[in-house]
Amino acid sequence: MGKFERDFKDVEMRFPKLSYSWNSKLRCWIIRGDLDIIDIDGIFWMTFNVVIGVPEKYPHCVPIVIENSKIIPRETDWHISSEGICCIDIGHNLIAMSKRGIHIFSFFIEKIYPYFANQVYKIERKEYAGKEYLHHFDGVIQYYIEEHNLPTIDCITIMLERIVLNSKIGRNENCPCLSGKKTKKCHINSIEIIKSLGKNLIEKDLSNIKAKMIS
Repeated sequence: MGKFERDFKDVEMRFPKLSYSWNSKLRCWIIRGDLDIIDIDGIFWMTFNVVIGVPEKYPHCVPIVIENSKIIPRETDWHISSEGICCIDIGHNLIAMSKRGIHIFSFFIEKIYPYFANQVYKIERKEYAGKEYLHHFDGVIQYYIEEHNLPTIDCITIMLERIVLNSKIGRNENCPCLSGKKTKKCHINSIEIIKSLGKNLIEKDLSNIKAKMIS
């Protein structure tokens, strides 16, 4: 029994209506079944039928989550594609998580279940309960501002340029964010997380930010 099979036992205990199979053609595990949303008082809210693809690179992968029951309106404001692919978090967070390695049960608890619970909330209240990322590249800028405390476009640009140049950012040198603090007391953790996104993505973000500044 491999790591995914062992880890999925925790999912089965918490979500007994879900099961998995291996798809040799797609080279991934396919999780299928009903996901019941229940509040902290044990009151049933709603059931979603889901299909989740987990690539064979597990745990270093990003699962693809599809809402198969078509309860969620296929509209951008609902963070779902016309094919039912769910945007459970901004891609940058998911990539960083995959580099560290995910645990499928933790992924359900931290990402998948809150996404569907929040969809139920929006169906009932017409708005999301918590923070919502903006759409398209505005959401990427929001990611750098909120997740990494880079408050301006200039700060983001300077930070990304230093990382792309691959110049060593010493712990005791001034942080590239221009705060005047030493890196070790400022953005040292964020720098490592951003690096983990990969040079190609960082360069793409940098190019898009510069294009946005010009426009």
